[in-house]
Amino acid sequence: MIATVLTKPMPIRTKHPISSVVLAGLLAVLLTGGVEAKTVSGIHQEFLKTKLEAVKGSAESQHRLGVLYERGLGVAKDEKEAAEWYLRAAEADYAPAQYALARCYRSGRGVDKDPETAVKWFRKAAEHGDADAQNSLGYSYQTGIGIAQDATEAVRWFRKSAEAGHAAAQNNLAYCYKHGHGVSADPVEAVKWYRKAATAGNPQAQNSLGECLQSGVGTAKNPNEAVTWYRAAAASELPDAQDNLGFCYFLGQGVERDYDEAVRWFTLAAEQRFPRAWANLAICHANGYGVPKDVVESYAWWNLASTEMERAARARDELERLMSTAQVAAAQKRARKLKNRLGSP
Repeated sequence: MIATVLTKPMPIRTKHPISSVVLAGLLAVLLTGGVEAKTVSGIHQEFLKTKLEAVKGSAESQHRLGVLYERGLGVAKDEKEAAEWYLRAAEADYAPAQYALARCYRSGRGVDKDPETAVKWFRKAAEHGDADAQNSLGYSYQTGIGIAQDATEAVRWFRKSAEAGHAAAQNNLAYCYKHGHGVSADPVEAVKWYRKAATAGNPQAQNSLGECLQSGVGTAKNPNEAVTWYRAAAASELPDAQDNLGFCYFLGQGVERDYDEAVRWFTLAAEQRFPRAWANLAICHANGYGVPKDVVESYAWWNLASTEMERAARARDELERLMSTAQVAAAQKRARKLKNRLGSP
C-alpha cells in the first residue's frame, strides 16, 4: 500500500522564519538519528526543497529524497516512492543511491525482493569505491545469495572495504582468516582485523576478539582483556558476549568468581533466545550456582536447549531418571511455559 504524501507544510512552531541553512542543518541531524522528526518544525519545507532539486535532475537530491521517503522525514513514509527515487539517482551513476537501491532489492522494501538485482547494484556501487557496498557484495559472495558462492571473491571485497576502515568488513575479513574461508587460515591476521573492528565499536568483533584472548588463539592468552571486550559487546546486548561474560564469572577467568553475576548474564542472553545460555542456566539450577538448587527448573532449561543442542537432550533425560513422577510433571509444565515464552532462536 502506498502511503499518502503530505501536500501541506507542517506548522512552524516559531514566530520567525527558518533559513534554508538551518533547515539543512536540521535535516543532517535527523538523518544521523540525533533528533526525533516530530520535534523539528520545518522539515517538510526541506522535503519540498529537496524534491524540487530532485525533479530538476540532481542525483544527490534524488538519493536524499529517497532517504526522506524511506524514513518518513517531512513526508509520509513510502518505501515504494523511496525505491523509485533511488533508482533515478542510481541510473545517474550515483554510488550512494546504487547501494540504497541494492538494499531495497535485497530486503524487498518498496520493490519485489530480488537478490540478483541487489547484487547488480551492490557491484556498481562497490566499483565506485563505496565501502558499504563492497562489504555487502563480499557478503553476497560468502553466502551465495544472488550470486554463485565464491569465498575468494568474498575475501577480495571484504578486504577492499576493510582497508577503507569499514568495521563490519574488518570483522568479516577477520572471520575469513580465523576459519580459512577464501584465504589460508591465519589466526594472527584474524586477531589483527578483529582488533581494528573492535576498536571501531563493532560488537561481533569485540566478542570474537575476547574469545581469541581467552583461548590464546592468534594472540597470547589474556583473560582480563577478554573480559573487557566481552563487557563492551555485552553492553550492546550481543547475546554471545553476554553468555561469554557470564562464563567468565562462572569460572573466575579475568574476574573474581561470582555465580550471581554469572546467572545474571546467562539470563540476559537466555532472554534473547541464545541456546548456550539456556544450557548454562540448566547447569546453574541443577547445582545451585547463583540460584537455589532446583531440578524442576533445570529440567525446563535443558528441555528448551534440547531443541538446538543434542547434548542438552541427553542431560535432560539423565536428570529425569533422578526425578520423581511429580517432579517430572511439574518440570514438563514449566518447560511448556518457557517454550511458549522463548520458543526457538
